[in-house]
Amino acid sequence: MKKKSFLLQLALIASLLFSTVSYAADTSSSRDIPVGGSGQIEMVGTIEPTILSVTMPTFVPFNISNSLSTQNKVISPRIQMKNNSNIPVRVDVSYTRVDLSKLNHVEWSNTGTVTDNQIAIGLKQEETKNEMPTGLSQARWLKANQTQNLNVLILNANQEGALYVVGALGQNVSDNGTFNVTPTFVVSKTSADE
Repeated sequence: MKKKSFLLQLALIASLLFSTVSYAADTSSSRDIPVGGSGQIEMVGTIEPTILSVTMPTFVPFNISNSLSTQNKVISPRIQMKNNSNIPVRVDVSYTRVDLSKLNHVEWSNTGTVTDNQIAIGLKQEETKNEMPTGLSQARWLKANQTQNLNVLILNANQEGALYVVGALGQNVSDNGTFNVTPTFVVSKTSADE
């Protein structure tokens, strides 16, 4: 009988011991500090990357014609962009795919200066709200089918801004036809004083 009682006691002690160890393991991240006592708590911080978010349109139609009397030969909608981030961002164009295959004998100009058979397209930051630019000064010209690092807009935290498509057209380019210009925009963080 003593043997059974001893085994039972040994089993109870073992179960208490293991339950105490498992309880200690579960609560190892907390402890009691008595009133008037002291203790240290390790605190671990994690730096999370800022999420950059800019809202912009995915499609922008525009018309270009030599019949316009202004230096800018493009009629463009306002391209509104909004920084949804809590830090300043810059909006750059890293590459522009240009397809002029539907236009006969027309070439692209990367500089904004055109010869008789050339087209140049760029982006210009809005100077006056809801007013399309008539001139080409400070236009940022898109380079066809090559890498470029072209800053087109800087937006402070939660700021809205706008761009317009601008362009120049050589006098021998037909007023009938279509072409595609597809810039790749890159958003990155920047300092407010950039």
